[in-house]
This record gives sequence, structure tokens and C-alpha cells, in this order.
Amino acid sequence: MSEQNPEDRFDLCDQRRAILDGRGHMLVVGGPGSGKTTIALLKARRRVLEDLRPEQTVLFLSFSNAAIRRILESAGGVLSGDVAKRVEIKTYHSFAWEILKSHGYLTSNQRRLRIVAAQDAAVRSAGLDGNAWKVEQDRLYEEEGLVTYDQFAPRTSEILCRSEAARSCFVAAHPLILVDEFQDTDEDQWAMIRELAKGSDIIALGDNEQRIFEWREGVSEERLSEFGQDLNAQNFDFQNENNRSPATGIAGYARSLLSPDVVQDLPDDIELSRFRTGMYESSLRLCLIRTWNETANRTQHTDLNIAVAARSKRMVRRISDTLASTINIRGRQHKPISHDVLFDQMQILLAARVISNMLGSIELERHERLAQALTRIADMLRSANNQTNIKRSDTLRAWAEKCGGGVPPKTKCVAALDGVFESLDGEGFSGSPTEDWLKVRRFVERAGVPDLNKTGENARYLRLLRRGSLIEEQLAALWRDNGNYEGAEDALEQAILRDQILDSQREKSPISVMNMHQLKGREYDAVLLVEDQYQTFRAQDKTPPYVDTRRLLHVSLTRARYFAMILSEQVGGTIDVLREA
Repeated sequence: MSEQNPEDRFDLCDQRRAILDGRGHMLVVGGPGSGKTTIALLKARRRVLEDLRPEQTVLFLSFSNAAIRRILESAGGVLSGDVAKRVEIKTYHSFAWEILKSHGYLTSNQRRLRIVAAQDAAVRSAGLDGNAWKVEQDRLYEEEGLVTYDQFAPRTSEILCRSEAARSCFVAAHPLILVDEFQDTDEDQWAMIRELAKGSDIIALGDNEQRIFEWREGVSEERLSEFGQDLNAQNFDFQNENNRSPATGIAGYARSLLSPDVVQDLPDDIELSRFRTGMYESSLRLCLIRTWNETANRTQHTDLNIAVAARSKRMVRRISDTLASTINIRGRQHKPISHDVLFDQMQILLAARVISNMLGSIELERHERLAQALTRIADMLRSANNQTNIKRSDTLRAWAEKCGGGVPPKTKCVAALDGVFESLDGEGFSGSPTEDWLKVRRFVERAGVPDLNKTGENARYLRLLRRGSLIEEQLAALWRDNGNYEGAEDALEQAILRDQILDSQREKSPISVMNMHQLKGREYDAVLLVEDQYQTFRAQDKTPPYVDTRRLLHVSLTRARYFAMILSEQVGGTIDVLREA
């Protein structure tokens, strides 16, 4: 083999050599940092060089864009040149969409399928129980050619099962398929993999101790064993290996959390900090500074990436607001800290739709603009899926219908919205997408009625979702071509859709704030986990031995390569509770 062979850079044990040399289905089990991804990429390289025809590629499936970024980073050290071009790394959704686009007519009455964006699905499903929503999804798909993300896997597996020709097309294109985080597949995803396994070799990568999505329907703790049994797969176990942070005690401590009868002191690589009541904001800032400096000292690098994570969406917002504020600590002013935020996005995206609609509807009659804006605000409220918001949504829709008929109702909300349009028409737009977007948002946020205030508050976070550059680019093009923003809403929808299904790479901030579940599939130089007395890591896991909490902490801590910190209030901290359990 060539001296450049990346296999030569790794200490390959007998198991790893058996993976590289073998054929057929394989199950590779291992914890965080055990090298599952690396050996899978080396296997992909082998197959490309040994026997793939020019039109064939290796397919690597993963759940999230974040996981894809991690895989791509790993691939950079293993795959290069023409070989890298022959390994396709995709999400389940993007791969399934390829099949649905080309063969969806086999299971739908419509020749062409269209996607129901996640935020629109949230609006449509509000107020429906599980069975009713399933029936409605089936109707949308079969009668209207509209497919929700929940239908991607079952409809794809149905196509692959029903049509041998369709299945043969895709397995011939991908003789080897690698599947990441296989323990988190639901029944429909597993069914899709089983169909592909009829013609392709499948290598599943998994770890039962990283199961943190058991609440999802169809996810089973038996999935890994099912794969081995149903496909007669060869089994390879790297459960006790860790290469991500081998020089740290993070992995060992995180693993000890999985055993309630084991009480282990924090290693040098994990620090526990406590804050007194009323000192949360300053403590958070100081802990983040401490995490950054300590990690920089340990790595001798300043180009770091750090995750700040909490259990609840409310806590994530609180963390983001704290980091985005100027704060005085011990007489010193600390400026806002730039960061990315990964939110549950539905209400944020629907609020952004309101803003984009108001930007783009300036050429319409006032009553039409009112009707459209009210309808979109109603959608935003409805997506929360509780009775209060659904009832309010219905009220706004009724007002929108009256506005559309040319008779706006005399309500505070409609009057306030009309005032926003009056102000926008009076001031006009500058042609700077950012300035004009912020102008609309500020007018809405300050309108003085709850529905509009909430809309502006939610829309504020679009900046943190890091879609601004793409939206700004498209809005600038609209203004350049037309002298207005007509089509702004469509531009926003395209940006959202691209992110939800296709986009796998974004410019990243050094600091990312997120829900702890979103740490799954990611890697960071350091992780800061944050809780307080009322929003702890335990959430609804209220009884010993706190199995779900232990598993979540295990996954969260092992996302850190070099250092981890836990910030808790003095009373009721989860680490203390687990020690006493």
C-alpha cells in the first residue's frame, strides 16, 4: 500500500482489521470517542478503492447536520481527493427525500410531492391527538402530495418494499451503507434500513448507553440486538475504548454516572461551581470565562469551541439573554458575548414569517396586509399546541377573515397592527435588508398588545439561528430587482427548508448555547452544563436512581474533549442528588 495510506496512522487491532477486511453486515458498538466513525470511514475508503464502479458511492447516514459536520471533520483526516468524492454523507431526511422525489408517485395520487415544513406541520397538528394527526398526514400525502418529515421514513420504506426496481436502483448506487447512531432509529427508519440491506452491505454504529431519545415513538432499547439478529451481522465491541479524551478523566466519570451504586469524585477535568441566589448572571459569565481559559491552558490553543447547555428551552433562552447583555461584575463592565443558539425553532420561524410577510406585502391593500399578518400570527400561536393559544389563534383567524372581506374588526390587536403598517408606510424602507428587517421587528415588538409583542420577541432569535446571511442576500436581490421586498416570505421559506433538509455546513461561533439533548452527535473542546434550583438536569425524572438523568449527563459530559464545568445553585444541584441517591 502507498505510504500515504491513512490506515498506517492508526493502531489497528484485530477487530478493526476484521472490519476492514470483511464483507457483509456489521454492527460496531462503542462509546464516545471509541473510534467508530474513524474505522467506518477507513472501511468506506477500502471499498471505494477495491471494487466500486465509477458510478457507485458509499453512503453514510446520520441524524443531524451537526453529526454530519463531525463526520466531515473526521473524514478530512481519512478521506482525500477522489476517494472523498465517492463517500456521500447525508441525513436520513435528505436521503429519504431523494427517494420520495423520484418514486413518491408509487404511493401517492400526486405525481409531484411537496414538503410540509416542520413549523407548518406544528400548526396543522395543533389540537389533534396522535391518531387524528396520523390520519391527516396520510390524507395529505395520498391526496395532496404533501409529505411531513414524520412521513419520510415510513413512505420511503414502503416504496423500497413495494418496488424491487426502485430498491435495486438505490442499492446498486450504494453497495455499502454506514449508519450512525443506530440505537436511536425508530421502527420506520429501521424498516428503511432493512429494505436497503437486501442489496447493500450495512455497517451500523451504535452505543446503547447513548440512548437519550427513548421518548420518541418507535425507539427501542433492543434496536442494536435486532440489527445483529435480523441481518445476521458480525458484531464488534469497542465499548471500553475512548480516543476523544484519553488523557482526561471525563469519560471515566461520565461512565460511572451510569451505575447508581458507584459514587466517584469529580476528576481534575470536571469542575463543579455553585452560585448563590441572585448571583446567577455573574456566575454564568465567570464560569464561561473560567471554562475558556482553562481549556486554552490545557490545549495551548485559542481557536476553541465551547458548548453551554441546559435541560430546558426556558433555561437556554435565559442563558442566551444573559450572554447577550452587558453586565457589571466586581466593578468591571463585561460586554455581550457572541454566540450561536440552537432553539426549538417553531415559534421563532413562524414569527420570522410574520416579519417577512410585512416586509413583502407593502404593495397590497391595507385590509389584505392586515389579513395576511393576522393569519401568520395565528399560526405562530397555534404551533404552541395548548388550548389557550389554539383558542387565541382561532380568534385571530376570524379577525383575519373579516379583514380579508374589507371590514377590519375594531379590536386593540387589529388597531395596533394597523398602526404598525401606518408607521412603516410613513417611514418607508431603506433598501438595507438588515435595517428594514429590524425596523419591522421593532415596530411589532413595541406595538403594545401581547400578540404583537410576542411575535417581535420570538422573531428576535432568528439572528441566533444563523440564517441571516442567506435571507439578507435574497432580500437584497429582491430590492435590487424590484425596488421592494415582494417575495420576502418565499425567500425565508427557502432558507428554512434548505436548513431543515439539505444544509450541513454553517459558519460556527466559538460558543454555542443549546438544550442538552442537542449535544448528541457533537464534539466540543469544552462543555459548560448549567442548571438552577427550578430548572435542573433532572426535569421530570423525579425518583431514584434517576436513570434518564444519568444517561443524559453521561452523553453531555462526553461531548467534551478536554474540560467540563457544571454550574448549579447551592441548593438542589443534580450532582449532589445523584451522590445521595
